Amino acid sequence: MTRYREPQCAVAKLTLAVRCVAVCAGFAGGIPATHAAGTFDGDWNVTLTCPKGADGTSGYRYRFPAEIQQNVLHGEHGERDAGGWLTLDGKLEPDGSATLVAQGLSASSLHANARSTYSYEVSAQFDATSGSGLRTTARKCDFVFVRE
Repeated sequence: MTRYREPQCAVAKLTLAVRCVAVCAGFAGGIPATHAAGTFDGDWNVTLTCPKGADGTSGYRYRFPAEIQQNVLHGEHGERDAGGWLTLDGKLEPDGSATLVAQGLSASSLHANARSTYSYEVSAQFDATSGSGLRTTARKCDFVFVRE
């Protein structure tokens, strides 16, 4: 007598199909999507202005380029490891707000030894073409950002 095997075969085919779908879905879910460009991505010009301090600290103005990639800003002024060098870094939120960190080496002055390290935060707000920011500690410094 011949045994009837079609239901088992159908179950096996269905099981294989389900496994295939699960494996394919797993692979599709495991491949990271490419990151879309951030709203603020591009080249920017930065102007940092620190007026003369009440204590006689010299004022200064730096102009330097910055780049935003995937809503992360990086800008650099001057020559790395030389007096007057500064980096500016931070992540922009979708609404354009940002807390940036400035780090650098001081230029020679009556109030600071040349190449003394410093760091401070900047509270900034960006829109599609421009932005502004303020140093949050110690002396008053203003930042202006203009998209190229």
